[in-house]
Amino acid sequence: MDALTVRDHPPLERPILVTAFLGWNDAAESASNAVRYLRRLKPTKHFAEIDPEEFFVFTERRPQVRLTLGRQREISWPSMKFSYLQLDQPKLDLVLGLATEPHLQWKRFTRLIVQLAKELEVREVVTLGGLLADTPHTRPVPLTGIASDPERAEALGFKPSQYQGPTGIVGVLNDACRREGLPYVSLWANVPHYVAGIHNPRATQALLRQFSAIYGLDLSLDDLDRRALRYESEIEKAVKDNPEIQEYVQRLEAAAEESEDEDAAAPPPRPELHSSDVLAEVDRLLRRDDSPQDPDPLAER
Repeated sequence: MDALTVRDHPPLERPILVTAFLGWNDAAESASNAVRYLRRLKPTKHFAEIDPEEFFVFTERRPQVRLTLGRQREISWPSMKFSYLQLDQPKLDLVLGLATEPHLQWKRFTRLIVQLAKELEVREVVTLGGLLADTPHTRPVPLTGIASDPERAEALGFKPSQYQGPTGIVGVLNDACRREGLPYVSLWANVPHYVAGIHNPRATQALLRQFSAIYGLDLSLDDLDRRALRYESEIEKAVKDNPEIQEYVQRLEAAAEESEDEDAAAPPPRPELHSSDVLAEVDRLLRRDDSPQDPDPLAER
């Protein structure tokens, strides 16, 4: 039995496949929330999925029990589901794939995604990610990008990445696309590492704005503005009475300004934070939920 199930082939015209993976590649769930946001632009329909049996260790990523409207218990498995979205202005078809980073058989898992992309005659794959970085929460979210075509990367203003080291499922999927000659673009939001324990709507906004600009979507992200303002307010409340974290943020701001200097020979060293207890306290304060919640445009349906 093939792990990839395609229930029907929707009438799409050279769509773009957009993917995100919760876990290591998804700091503050910035990338997965971007795909959730796109899902909610219009009613979408799941038409394909990758069965989790071969790819997940269920003691690590457990299935969830949910009650249906009829009060029946239903098991939700951590599969990768694909839905499609057809936009009118501009005319653009999207295939949206969202999953948790699998535990096993990454090569086979990514081959199945590429297989589906080829069956649907996808013209480009977009992988979204979020990474922890030495960036202050007080500045615009830095974005980095990669493209399979060097000319396209240059046209999009992407600087060549010098990163070498561990990678996640996003990097493996990009490589699988490269091997199969499937064009891809990878967008990454840099998330402040000291406030990574909560959703970061500003990072999600940054990814969606860049995606919108690349494909001429003119997405309206006004409904994320209130979440972004609240996010910033909560961080300010969490750090205002802590001189050490305030000083740390100031040093990050200075380092960011220095790194933007075209004459800087090398990125400045990361400022040191002398107490890990400070980060734990900021995280604890931000995770508190003692105030009324605004409607969440990113919540799963």
